[in-house]
Order: sequence, then structure tokens, then C-alpha cells
Amino acid sequence: MTRDMTQGNITGHMLAYAVPLVFGNLFQQLYHTVDSVVVGQFNGKEALAAIGAAGPVMNILIFLIVGISMGSSILMAEYFGAKDYESLRKEMATSLAAGLLLTAVLILVSVSGSGLFIRLTRTPTEIAPLAADYLRIVSAGLFFTFLYNILSAGLRAVGDSRAPLYVLILTTLVNVALDLLLVGCCKMGVYGAAIATVTAQAVSALALLGYLFFRARILWIPLSKLRISREFLKKTIDFSSVSALQQTMLYLGRLLVQSGVNSLGVDAVAAFNAVSIADSYILAPGDSLAASMTTFAAQNKGAGTGERIEKGLKTMLCMAEIYVCLAAVIVFTKSRWILGIFLKPQETAALAFGLSYLLPMSLGYVLTGITNTFQGYFRGIGNLKITLRATLLQIPIRVAVTYLLLNTIGLQAVAVGTVIGWSCMAVFQYFCYRKWGIHKTVA
Repeated sequence: MTRDMTQGNITGHMLAYAVPLVFGNLFQQLYHTVDSVVVGQFNGKEALAAIGAAGPVMNILIFLIVGISMGSSILMAEYFGAKDYESLRKEMATSLAAGLLLTAVLILVSVSGSGLFIRLTRTPTEIAPLAADYLRIVSAGLFFTFLYNILSAGLRAVGDSRAPLYVLILTTLVNVALDLLLVGCCKMGVYGAAIATVTAQAVSALALLGYLFFRARILWIPLSKLRISREFLKKTIDFSSVSALQQTMLYLGRLLVQSGVNSLGVDAVAAFNAVSIADSYILAPGDSLAASMTTFAAQNKGAGTGERIEKGLKTMLCMAEIYVCLAAVIVFTKSRWILGIFLKPQETAALAFGLSYLLPMSLGYVLTGITNTFQGYFRGIGNLKITLRATLLQIPIRVAVTYLLLNTIGLQAVAVGTVIGWSCMAVFQYFCYRKWGIHKTVA
């Protein structure tokens, strides 16, 4: 179901669009969490640490794909807002064809270089082979990951945030069932978790293809029209390359942090995997609200209604801050319970590492309501260079502070570095908004 956000109640549009995104992101996190929970409970901290060590490398590949999809989604939302449906379909076709070619290259690089990538992150030797095998298997399913992301991006661009949610619910159930079967019953460990993930990704891609064919023909591209338009490719590269670079830099920073954490031993790696999953759940709704801001701004930019964008920004800032403040209180008061989901009570060293991270990190969550909303705003109005510069500012600060303090305060250094990085990012974004926000062009 499409949603035209260029007219009507702003708060109503944003909530109606954002709520399915929030649940979708939570199911996306559950989808990835199941592997860690099931493997951690059935195979112990070494297997859990192996999946955690493979995560940052996998995330770089995935967020290259997400970056492509994000850039394409902004353009498609603008065309939809302008009622230019022919350009909308040409953009979809170009993004799909070009993205499939890039994904083929990523699969080749990742499958052949998985062992090297795991060694470069200084993964402990006792878990390195498992981590490399997990990365190799999951990388082989990147075609399905790309298809799901680009099709979801198209649907969200036209205001349909429900269909991707329903597909995620389906594939999460598939992933849970296969994890319990392959890891719990068949004792296949991380190999079973990887196979379950790839299978679930395939289900998600095929389900969305079916949905486009039967229910969203505005985005359906027959094979005969699946070609790359030079005109649209240039625009797509302009937008997607910045988004992909930003996402890659974000996770390259995470990879560098993971490398530092790996040097602290298996207990720290297992704890960091657990708290990173907790972080992802806390931050996922904020990311969804930012995505809602992006689509809202892009559609209204296409329609030439800049005043609505400014009103939408203020509305979203209020909504985001209410959420992150509540989330911060929950994490601060329930940190031990959260860690107990992933770690056994007798793993006291790993639990201590996790608590040292979550308590200061919870205080920093309040900053993300500002940073995420402004990221969504600048993406939506097409000023992606600011979003990239904001990331390029905060990532080096995060990494530098982490390495400076890592040997002194352990895993807590990651939380301190992250909060300082977010603080600098928020100040930078507000400065850019005052100087280059769309309000400067609105009479």
C-alpha cells in the first residue's frame, strides 16, 4: 500500500510509516540475534565469540548493499513525490541491475578472502577457523540479502513500510525454526546457524519478489526491462556511493573496535557480541524513525513542499527523544538481565565486561535521538555529504578514544569512545542545519 506524505497530517503520516519500520527493525535484529542466542546456549562462549568476530566483516559487506539501497530509495521517493512514475521504474531497474553486478563481486571477494579478513581483525586463534567458516557460508547468500534490501527500499520509497515487516516476520520464524533444528537438534553449531541464515534470506527475497508481482506493480520490473540507464546510473552512483561509503566507514570503525576488543581475549569478545546485539535492539527504533524522516523529506522535496519538511523535522526530534530516554532508563536498570539472555551465569568474567560497557553506554543513548533524526533529514533533502562528514568525524574519535583507554578500563573504553563521538556528531549536525538546512531555501 503506497503512502503519499506530501499532504495530510504530518504526525499521522510519520507514525503510520514509522511503526511498521520500528517493528521491522526489531525483527531484523531478532533475525540476527537468534544465531547468537541459540549457538551461545547450545555451544558455549567460543561459538558465540566466533559469530561475533565474523560480524563486523559481514556488516561491512551488508552495509555496502544497504548504502546502495538507501541512495536508490531517496531518488525513488523523490520521483514518487513528484508523481513521475516512469522515472521511478527506471531508477528501480537501474539500481537492481547494477546492484546485482556489485553483489557478485562482493561474494567473490568475501568467500575467497574470509580467512584473511578474520586474521586481520586479530581474532583469537582458538575461534578463528569457526569465524572464517561462518563468514564464508553467510557471504554466499549475499544475492538474497541484496534483493531483499533493494526491493524493500523501493516499497518504502512509495510509502509501503508494512510489506517488508510482514516478510521479516515470516523469515525470522524460518530462521528460528532452522536454528533450533540445525544447531539444537542436529548439533551443527555455527555451520547450522550460517545455513539457517542464508535459507531465511532466500525466503525473504522470494517473498518480496512475489509481493511486487501481485500487489505492487508500480515497482515491478520485467526481465525484458531490467537494464541499466546511463542517466539514472549516474544519479544512483552519486547518491548510493556516498551512502555506501558512509555505511562502510561506520562498520570499518566497528571492525577496528572489534579488533581492539579481540586482543582482550575470548571473554571480552563474547561480552562485546552480547552488548552489541543489545545496542542494535536499542538503536533499531531510532534508525527506523530516521528512515521515516528520510522518506518524508524526500517525497516532500520532490513535491516542492519544503515547509512540511521543517515541521516534520521538529516532530521527529520530539518523537525520537521520547523513545531514547525511555530506552536509556530500561538499559541502565536492567543491564544484568539483558546480558543474561546471551551469557550463562557462571561466565562471570564475560558478564563483568558486559556490565562495564552497558552502564555508561545507556547514558549516551539520549544523543542518538538527535544524531539519527538529523541524518534522516539530510538524506531526505539530498545533502548526503553532510551525513558522510558527520560519520567521518565521529568514527575516528570513537576508535581513537577506544584504543587510548582500552588497556586501562577494558571494554568500557568502547562505550566512552562511542558517547564522545556521538556528542561531536550532534554538535556538527546542528551547525550544518543552521547553515545549510532546507529552511534556508524556504521563503
